[in-house]
Amino acid sequence: MTGPAEPLKQRDVIKSYRYLRIGMIGAAMLLAAAIVIEHFNADCWQTSISAYYYTPARAIFVGSMIVVGVSLIVYKGKTPFEDMFLNLAGMLAFVVAIAPTTDVGHCFSVPPESFPRKADGTLAPWVVSNINNNYYALLVVGASAIVVGLIIVSIADSDEPAEEKQSSLRGLGIVGLILIVGWMLILFWDNFYSRAHGLAAFAMFGFLIAAIIANVVEQRSRRVEEGTTRWSRRYLAIAVAMVLGGGLIILLRLGDEHTVAWLETYEIVLFATYWIAQTAENWEETVKPTAKAKSTVARAPNGGT
Repeated sequence: MTGPAEPLKQRDVIKSYRYLRIGMIGAAMLLAAAIVIEHFNADCWQTSISAYYYTPARAIFVGSMIVVGVSLIVYKGKTPFEDMFLNLAGMLAFVVAIAPTTDVGHCFSVPPESFPRKADGTLAPWVVSNINNNYYALLVVGASAIVVGLIIVSIADSDEPAEEKQSSLRGLGIVGLILIVGWMLILFWDNFYSRAHGLAAFAMFGFLIAAIIANVVEQRSRRVEEGTTRWSRRYLAIAVAMVLGGGLIILLRLGDEHTVAWLETYEIVLFATYWIAQTAENWEETVKPTAKAKSTVARAPNGGT
């Protein structure tokens, strides 16, 4: 028989948050390294980062996007809105990974033996089969996650605030609705295979910007704390730059045929800058003890833990 589980040390919780945040940066660096290596081998650049799906960098592209998606979902935002926006961005990262762009590009160190796009511009059958397999797997696991989430909420500790349970249930409801919409889209939307990637990528960056703004609003609401205004100003500047700069890149078509690559790189670099800055800001954050933890400490002999 095993004894009761040892309580987590505050330092362990903080380290887990740090490693989760750093891991996302590592995934972005892994993708950047794969793209640079492919560039040296092909001596050219693809028209977008997404087009590296069709190059030898495919495994790293898909894997990195999935790691980012999982991290955004697992990471708990400081406010319900920040957490919701990060979750939505994470879910869309999966779609970006498994439903590739129809802009195949023309820069390959090793051209695909079976070209990904047919003469009429539609995706080849093998690409469509990849999307179907991966997308339905995503829907199945998403539905399973909702069931697991409901079980976890139902057996949650009694000291968990009622509003947090309600927030969790609302979140699971939103996820369920999104899964239903996603299932309907692949079944009935004729342009799913040609438009899903672009729309998912656009919405993903939109939700990331929304998460930054949600964090800024939360920080402004507790302005009395030292340093809060300084960080929130930086974050707001990043969010504004992501919106305005991205709009200018599209409007001016910077990079010509590589406009999408410029846009994706610009947005990723700015969000990574925000993520690194937020990691630095919260590096020494502490964990607020629950009522149960306080009660345990109070009952410990000699005030020990």
